[in-house]
Amino acid sequence: MAEVTCFDRLSTEIILEIFNYLLSNDLMFSFLSLNKRLNDILFHYDRLLNNIQIPTRNLDFSNNIFQLIGSKIQHLTLTTNDLKIPWDLLPNLRSLTISSAIPLNCDHFHLILNSKQFCNLESFEMKSKIYSEEVYHSDDHIVEGTAFIPIFYPFNKLKSFQYLSTISPFQTVDDISGMDISQYLERLSLKLWEFETVYFIIQYCPNLKELDLIVTVIHPVKVNEELDLSNIPLQKFSLTMNDTRRSSLMTRARYLYITKFLKQFSETLISLSLNFCGEHIISDRQTEKMNDTFICSTLEYVIRY
Repeated sequence: MAEVTCFDRLSTEIILEIFNYLLSNDLMFSFLSLNKRLNDILFHYDRLLNNIQIPTRNLDFSNNIFQLIGSKIQHLTLTTNDLKIPWDLLPNLRSLTISSAIPLNCDHFHLILNSKQFCNLESFEMKSKIYSEEVYHSDDHIVEGTAFIPIFYPFNKLKSFQYLSTISPFQTVDDISGMDISQYLERLSLKLWEFETVYFIIQYCPNLKELDLIVTVIHPVKVNEELDLSNIPLQKFSLTMNDTRRSSLMTRARYLYITKFLKQFSETLISLSLNFCGEHIISDRQTEKMNDTFICSTLEYVIRY
């Protein structure tokens, strides 16, 4: 006769209360297949096993888990560069995060993009660098486009996309072809090299509501006057300068360049966050910091206008 532990004597309500404090991974590795009663509880309440993080090791065990609970997984986080996941066992996957410290092979990345599950994703976060064995230039936009272009395929349903590589930002995607209008996309977070690249990207996001940018360089170049972005219902905008070497000072011209961009969303913008890393904010005439009063009054004007 199987030994009965004190834990087994607890009511289902108390067990559920305990499980609510644990992550799906904790429940999966600690209680799954321990006994029939616990299995029944885990499989009956879908929320308990719907958010899984794949470990960097023991992938064979993870694949076995997919056989058991694949249909319950809605949110998946990958911390490994091994993308050979049985995607067909994840029919209800809605959110995918890739956060591998090791760069991903461009060819392997297509395993995700070509899966049926990718078309059903509502949220995709890409925090890893993508490399190609054939292209060795770190700033090659073709490699970067591997992760970026498929987001704008017409058959995708993504509402939220983040590409915040911890290694390097996008260089330029201005001449990448194959992008289409993304009707569903509402939240976009990007790590860009140049601010003006956003003008090229945002025209493919007619329903964008939240835009979060991490930018290294701002060049106040003349933008196509015919490019009208005022129909985009942008509500939240966040800009952070990522130039740790202070090589691109926030002159008045650059500041007004950003202001002009924001004025196009004056009808809908309700939240604005600008982080210029302190010393980036200087005046053209005396190269000194703008004071807080000047910054606030300018931002209020942009929002009201």
